Amino acid sequence: MTGHPLRVLFLTPYFRPYLGGIERAIEQLSFQLQQSGAVEAVGVLTTKYSFPRVPQPSWADRDMTPEGIAIYRLCGYPRRSIPLYSVPLVWFSPLRVREYLLEFNPNVVHFVGDVWFWGHFWSWFWFRRRAKFVFTPSFHALPPSRWWLRPINGFLCNVVDCVVDLTRQEAELVRRAYWVPRRNQAVIGWGALAPKTQIPPYPPLQRGDGGISGALNILCVGRLSRHKGQAWLLSVYQKALPHFQKTARLVLVGRDEGDGDRIAARVRSKGLGNEVVITGELSDDDLVAWYSRSDIFTLFSQYEAFGLVFFEAMAHGVPVLTHDVGANRELLTRGANLVPRFDEPAAVAQLVRLVNDDDYRRGLGREAREYALAEFTWAAVADKYLKLYQSTEAPGDAG
Repeated sequence: MTGHPLRVLFLTPYFRPYLGGIERAIEQLSFQLQQSGAVEAVGVLTTKYSFPRVPQPSWADRDMTPEGIAIYRLCGYPRRSIPLYSVPLVWFSPLRVREYLLEFNPNVVHFVGDVWFWGHFWSWFWFRRRAKFVFTPSFHALPPSRWWLRPINGFLCNVVDCVVDLTRQEAELVRRAYWVPRRNQAVIGWGALAPKTQIPPYPPLQRGDGGISGALNILCVGRLSRHKGQAWLLSVYQKALPHFQKTARLVLVGRDEGDGDRIAARVRSKGLGNEVVITGELSDDDLVAWYSRSDIFTLFSQYEAFGLVFFEAMAHGVPVLTHDVGANRELLTRGANLVPRFDEPAAVAQLVRLVNDDDYRRGLGREAREYALAEFTWAAVADKYLKLYQSTEAPGDAG
């Protein structure tokens, strides 16, 4: 909006202290937007729930992060939500939504994720004539039990000013599923959290050691859940282990979201306590430290709309091993080894190769770093969004 400072309000059902993939993307994008002279303020409208659907009534209604991101939290009624959906299926006060909108007074409202439809609808209802609306969904094929979401998401996609998809593949899926006109779509991916310092040439800092008995570190970052596939990865690692020509340990980073006990029990029953490290959820600084001292990154999710953690690892010079699901084939064109979907023999063979072949692993890591830092930085993503925000002026600001 030329001549009018931007006030950007993001909407997501969960935000600090929880920081999953979408939430971390909002945070990193906010940091970059705040560095622009065109942006006056950045805020997040969210709920008083922690993931998944856990009520936190003691959380403050309003908060401000140390970086200056304003947070507005909504209570849900009743507090407890039926466990049928990843977002609390409860009532959020439309008047409270309006109060927060009037207080922050955004001229850009950005929905991130396609699941918090009540927050999205009431924000659009109250501010549809005062702000421009941008929608970045995270597309998932809807099972028959959730097809009721299709007309809701279809409505939202067709009343906002622009639907921004993370990949070309996702753009086509969203267009078909939600009847979005092609002219109202754009494609902007996420960025990678770049290393805070220059990564030295191989051998990099503590790689091949990591403080764990001289072992190569095979890192996996993601919620411990069936969707993220750590149990399947554990089977791959166990079958590859006898073929390793050097010590290599599997490091599982992420909060337990239903599969942690099963994975821990399997580690104990197979006698892998010395070969598998389960860290739990980590702070950003601790996560960056693990990226910096890891040698291989691997994750076998059931689906990835974008796979932010892949690019964070690659930005640290860590080669990726994954499989052909979601947007992986479109995005991971360099610095990564993709095997067919849930092809265990292929995954075992490639993991063995990455561990045993130093030249291959290091070469793929260099390629990964060059690709991630050239194509997927938050600064580049923020610049694309700024141009999009500024090109979609509120009606009262036009001219």
